[in-house]
Amino acid sequence: MSFAAGRAQWNLLLVIVLLVGGLFIIATRVQPETVAASALSRSPVADTPAPQENHPAPDFTLSDPGGATVQLSALRGQVVLVNVWATWCPPCRAEMPMIDAAYAQYRDQGFTVLAVNQREDGRSVAAYMAQTGLSFPALLDRDGAVSAAYRANVLPSSFFIDRAGVVRAVYRGPMSRGVIAGTVEQLLAEEP
Repeated sequence: MSFAAGRAQWNLLLVIVLLVGGLFIIATRVQPETVAASALSRSPVADTPAPQENHPAPDFTLSDPGGATVQLSALRGQVVLVNVWATWCPPCRAEMPMIDAAYAQYRDQGFTVLAVNQREDGRSVAAYMAQTGLSFPALLDRDGAVSAAYRANVLPSSFFIDRAGVVRAVYRGPMSRGVIAGTVEQLLAEEP
């Protein structure tokens, strides 16, 4: 095969790849009327702004696997870590012992953890918490409304909320022991 023939074959392959790629892009693009229709069908909680640092934390009320309810706004005066997680998520499972250690160390100083489980049944969550010996409360986000309100598209997603109910730090993905302890200590040291 000559150099010219080989180059012609590569050029033909390049043209075919570009055509197939272009057709794929055209076939899979989102139509404007689809976006408009989905925006109209969103739940009201999805229309609230995503939690951002130095903005009020979206309030929620969830139940634990035993049926007791917890409302975020009722915890004003405490530093709260809202951690959105799932039992099937390896990074979530990896950071849970570090969160539990911080909870044990700082809870008497006004720190609490709300582990918001994303769409799993109560029995599985309760079994996981008992099996791992985690002591902080696990809450059930059965319909995913809280996960949607907090824009928890990545698991785990963590939101540190100060004593006034303001989001002060947002972490997407697993946190280290130092990040957890440092953030909690900083928020506990602030005047209420």
